[in-house]
Amino acid sequence: MYTCTTHTRIVLHKLNAKNSELLSKIAELPGWGEISSQNVADSIRTVSAEGVPLSRFIYSLGIPFIGTHASQLLAFQYRNLESFLDALEEASKYENDSSSDENVDGNPFCALSEVKGIGPAALSALLSFSKEEGLVKAANDLAKVLKVHDENQHAVERSKDGNNTNPSPFEGMTVVFTGTLPGLSRTAAQTAVKQLGAKATPNTVSKSTTLVIEGEKGGKKATQARDLGIRVMTADEFLDMITLSKAVG
Repeated sequence: MYTCTTHTRIVLHKLNAKNSELLSKIAELPGWGEISSQNVADSIRTVSAEGVPLSRFIYSLGIPFIGTHASQLLAFQYRNLESFLDALEEASKYENDSSSDENVDGNPFCALSEVKGIGPAALSALLSFSKEEGLVKAANDLAKVLKVHDENQHAVERSKDGNNTNPSPFEGMTVVFTGTLPGLSRTAAQTAVKQLGAKATPNTVSKSTTLVIEGEKGGKKATQARDLGIRVMTADEFLDMITLSKAVG
């Protein structure tokens, strides 16, 4: 499943926004259109100019069980792009000659099992990803054309000050809520993401929005976010994430 996701992201990052033929092909994809394809092109120009933090680079690879929070945990552990890519390279050479769980001594990702929030499924997915030569090559190719920053130093300092080895899952994000969240008021939800590192929770979607959380009857904001290429998280995903954060905090 993540093969398609990764391939799509690689193609988009290499897209020349002035090439009308390529933009037209993207516009013809199911669920897309001219406005959406142009918005993606605009987003690509912004990312090309400003780059992304390591956590978002890892998340963009579409590895199963490596969502926003797990990507931040990994970025905090590896600190920079070179270390993360080296880990993938080392893991690609690992041979597990038994039928036991992949998280055994010798597995390059074994040390991550001590990180709260990184479970066996995530470790297995990382190892499986490293074995896919095409996917690892795609990750390296993306790294060559994209400026990837070391993980947000502020997140590191927050972790040290709070005596917590895990960065906040919404660190530095601008989060917009739309629709109704089961069992949680809008004010409570906004307070929760701010406590978990979000820098702002405006009521409108813009190009500066990082994440939109869609509840029941989310409506136009979710549609607008997708048109802008902004990630949309379901209410269930959000509630699971804040529950996990409380458990490991």
